[in-house]
Amino acid sequence: MFRKIFVAASLLILFTSINLFAQEKDSTESRWDNNKWYDWNNYEWLGWEFHGKPFIEVNYGFGLARHDKLTSKFADIGLAEIKLGYATQESYYEDNIIEFHDKFAFGSRLSSDLRSVSTTAGVMNSDMWRFGFANRSGYGYRINKISILPYHGSGFAWSRLDMRDYPAKFYLITKPPMMIDDAVRDTDILNRFHDAIRFGTLSEAGVRVEFDSFASLDLGYETAVIFPRYLFWKHAGSLLIEEGAMGLLNHFIDEVGDSSPLSLPIVNFFLKNGLSYAFYSLKKGNMNWPFTTEAPLTYETFKIGLTFTF
Repeated sequence: MFRKIFVAASLLILFTSINLFAQEKDSTESRWDNNKWYDWNNYEWLGWEFHGKPFIEVNYGFGLARHDKLTSKFADIGLAEIKLGYATQESYYEDNIIEFHDKFAFGSRLSSDLRSVSTTAGVMNSDMWRFGFANRSGYGYRINKISILPYHGSGFAWSRLDMRDYPAKFYLITKPPMMIDDAVRDTDILNRFHDAIRFGTLSEAGVRVEFDSFASLDLGYETAVIFPRYLFWKHAGSLLIEEGAMGLLNHFIDEVGDSSPLSLPIVNFFLKNGLSYAFYSLKKGNMNWPFTTEAPLTYETFKIGLTFTF
């Protein structure tokens, strides 16, 4: 009963804060009156507005997979990824400060096969395919034909994991040797993800260096959470808390921008990504924090990529 009341209260607080922010923006003359971030003549589907400049992005990365309850360890993974989406940019008060927002679909492979170095004996090789939808946004600096764009991104993904190795294959050669009970427990946990499509969330912090609004070099750090099962109400409550906190933070960041536009890109980058990483850390033990739920499978990946905007 308490959990239902908690979710209802979270919904009420979030919707109230959204309405208050909307009233504040409508009641005064501000930059939102001049910047046309929307166009009602464009096609919109489930809140996604397919307008702006189309872009193609390719990424390669490397990282780690973990599970809070596993004794066994995953082999290091490599990442190959492609993104297709639309990018928008607007000046923010001054010509050298820009506001940008990208929306995109992506497909990725995260696999130990993509690592160029040999893996350590006694670790589990895995292969995962995923697809999803995400967005990233932020404020950046434009210097002549070069733009430096620190960003925060988030999205949803559906993943299919293929475990190439299980603890039973090597539990006797681990150092120190793994107990058979631990191997059985780890196998049961891994079977929650193996050969099944699972839903999850992700967030990304990064910096793009854009050249002449056409090509950019991207550096990013992604954290991803994969649920062993989907619990609608608990996920909704957890998401509302996180998005509510992000909404309040957005309001504070807008105030910073009004007072000091030059500091806005840096403040936005550190506050939003700091908040996302804090929630990610809390979800390692409970996938739908603050609700008591199972531990998820998590991925942390460094990326380098190229983006071409048309």
